[in-house]
Amino acid sequence: MPGEYTFTAGSKLLEPLGDSLGITVDKVNLVACQLISLPLAIWYYKQLPAGQASKFTRLIYSPLIGLAMLYFCYGSAIKHLLANAGICYVLMKFSPTRHVHKLVFVAAMGYLSFIHMYRWWILTSYYIDITGPMMVLVQKTTTIAFSLHDGKMKKKEELNAIQKKEAIAEVPSILEYVSFVFHFQAVLTGPLCFFSDYMDFIEGRHVTPKSAAARPKMGNNNDDDVPTPWATVTEKLMWSLVFLGVSVVIAPQFQPEIMLQTGMMSQSFFTWYLTLIFVMMLQRVQYYFVWMFADAICNASGLGFAGYDEHGKPKWDLVSSVNPYKVEMATNFKDTLDAWNCTTMYWLRRVAYDRAPPQFRTVFTYLLSAWWHGFFPGYYLTFLTGALFTVAGRTARRCLRHRFVDDSTKKLLYDIVTFMVTKVALAYCTYAFVTMKFEPGWTLFKEMYFFMHIFALITIFALPTVLPPPKRNQADQEKSPHTSKPIKAE
Repeated sequence: MPGEYTFTAGSKLLEPLGDSLGITVDKVNLVACQLISLPLAIWYYKQLPAGQASKFTRLIYSPLIGLAMLYFCYGSAIKHLLANAGICYVLMKFSPTRHVHKLVFVAAMGYLSFIHMYRWWILTSYYIDITGPMMVLVQKTTTIAFSLHDGKMKKKEELNAIQKKEAIAEVPSILEYVSFVFHFQAVLTGPLCFFSDYMDFIEGRHVTPKSAAARPKMGNNNDDDVPTPWATVTEKLMWSLVFLGVSVVIAPQFQPEIMLQTGMMSQSFFTWYLTLIFVMMLQRVQYYFVWMFADAICNASGLGFAGYDEHGKPKWDLVSSVNPYKVEMATNFKDTLDAWNCTTMYWLRRVAYDRAPPQFRTVFTYLLSAWWHGFFPGYYLTFLTGALFTVAGRTARRCLRHRFVDDSTKKLLYDIVTFMVTKVALAYCTYAFVTMKFEPGWTLFKEMYFFMHIFALITIFALPTVLPPPKRNQADQEKSPHTSKPIKAE
């Protein structure tokens, strides 16, 4: 019977370093690989640019490093990644095109579910293991399958803009597939990069000079008119170091479990809830560090260019996982989620939201997200609550926002109130996620008399009666204060 080595059998080479720092070797190995990835990404950018290095060289370089890093971190446990990737490729090659996306989805998520379930069953403490890279791999294999189905089974007019961009007409070659699935820039922690974007990067179609509407190859990186990633890489690295400092120095003093301790619960409700908001913010900071550092690695290799903004400034956020400022300053639940783990949000939209019946889209999407994360009950408390809050936020916006946007003072008041409600809802909702088990999250809900659940239900069922939303054609004619285009009520 397999044991813990099903999940991690990584190198112990850096264990003495971890012991001296008081950090377990699984975390040391991951950070070490991320640190090594940065100079390797820079070397790739400078020495193997598209148009100079061959496509084969650019394709083979990244997965060789990626697989070596996976073996260093997880040892023989990478057999699960190889098996899942291999099964999905065989299905793509030989399955009926009409059903290829469904078969690959079931196979990939089924294998991930086995790993999640077994991990939940045998492990008594949390550490970094093969389930993280497996989750990223599932995103990659399923998006290729959906893109293949769209490209071979549907007409262009049947696809939305995103589906048109990502549709592919043929199964990738084995080298293209392996390179995409295991490229070192994102193999450990993400972010997800869609196959069409990855091949644009490999073949040099991803970066265009300002002076040209299109450019088939990136060509010489020294061309002053072609954007370089260094300013963005530097900024992301600086912020990731700030977040690392907060994670190491401050966050350990405010673990989520303290919120249900007797001394903390004896405080006034206002003080206690402000502390909860602060504690949950500190939990997000550690993700900011990991994700922004991973984004910087992608950008340093040249991956992630997303065109130019309205001021002609190059954007390097095509494969960005998170926008911390937007998360923390969001004035509604939807904007918070849109800026958090962004590429996973894209994946959920791609394989769930756009495909589900309209009346069930929100619930199906949140349930898939919970399933993808694993089987800890806290995940389901959080995601089902999140689905409720998303519907409530959409209802509140539809009923209230048009009453405030015609005056700058009222609009400011609306933004302040919705910002505060969003912070309260986010802390309330995500506590169960970070504690993972059922009891802490459920206890917190009970101690707070489920007040946010009740508030959300009242918003959904009573608010439209008390303050009816505008009729659809009226909402369509409203003008946003930031644009001349009509906006639709959500």
